[in-house]
Amino acid sequence: MSNSDNWVQRLEAALDRGSTATGSELQLLLGQRPPVLDAAGRQALLSPVLAGFFWSAAVFRETLEDSPLDPMALLLRLLALALSVRAVLGLLSLARRMRLSSQRRRYALALCDEGLMLRTPAGDFPVARQDVVSITEHGRFQARSGRRWADVYLVTRAGSGRGWLTLPPFFDASPGALSERLMRWLGVPEATEHEGPAPEPAPLASKLFDEVADGARPPRTTVIEHGPGWLRRGPYATILLGVAVLDGYLRLPATTRDTVGSIAPTVIIVALVIVPLLWFLITRYDIAPRKGIALILTPAEMLMRTRAGVHRVLWSEVDRLEITSRRSWSVIRGQHDARSLVIHRKDDDSITYVEAFLGAPAEVVLALCEAYRDRKL
Repeated sequence: MSNSDNWVQRLEAALDRGSTATGSELQLLLGQRPPVLDAAGRQALLSPVLAGFFWSAAVFRETLEDSPLDPMALLLRLLALALSVRAVLGLLSLARRMRLSSQRRRYALALCDEGLMLRTPAGDFPVARQDVVSITEHGRFQARSGRRWADVYLVTRAGSGRGWLTLPPFFDASPGALSERLMRWLGVPEATEHEGPAPEPAPLASKLFDEVADGARPPRTTVIEHGPGWLRRGPYATILLGVAVLDGYLRLPATTRDTVGSIAPTVIIVALVIVPLLWFLITRYDIAPRKGIALILTPAEMLMRTRAGVHRVLWSEVDRLEITSRRSWSVIRGQHDARSLVIHRKDDDSITYVEAFLGAPAEVVLALCEAYRDRKL
């Protein structure tokens, strides 16, 4: 067996030894201490302090006015609830980082001319170099300076067994440094001759979409499933307002509840039942036609589905693709980047696909779309 045939075994051996042989072309990257407390990590630590401050302010205001339903006390309690939820989510994310950091010695990355292998506690993941489409780092380019916690994505072609491989920020000084190292390893892709006509689109787009939704995976086709990110877009401000009013209403003396009348119970029912139920039904109505599929990428076109039917975009119609990001704010997430994949067409309006509805990072989807458009797949 030649060296080119057993690169997986050679990488496994190097990972088992924890080192490479002298003069070997193999590269071995071991897990380093990642930047757990970057800007996002420090914000997660600060969030419980802010929540405690607003809880204290809410209790003080309520005691001063001697009324659990005082409007200012309700507003402070709403902010305290929102910051508490934000603190829990932030601390859970920080705990995940710390858990991964404690396991970093069980992670390793081995490279050779034929491919690479990622070792994790869950197993070994080999990827042939010829299957790698792109290497990209999570996040806006402008925010990629300094040490930060960000994954690096190894995007692979259809048929390789996975759409992408996520590399944690363990293997170099920063995610950007790891991306550059992997780009040098990948090298410049060989130029391909596009002989003959462009691939033909599917005769019946709706039939292909239904077949994929039923589990079929045609050759050279990549399926981007629908993601659960849309759940983060719920009416949580209204829900937390309902919780704050309910808390205050339940703590009212029985004699005082009669003076409040039906206003508080009505607000509670609307905020905790009617608004969330309507939002869920409308959202489900909107995404149900997609049947769990966000995008279907074929050598000829991109397919997406709405209530109006299957929309097809030929790659020859695509001018460029980009990820746009705007600063947004929500009650439970605070200030954050709301990102979208924008498909600019040559003679038609652009299409914007919100990342929250994608079952893959926007960087991965962008790299796959560009590879199909350039006929690299």
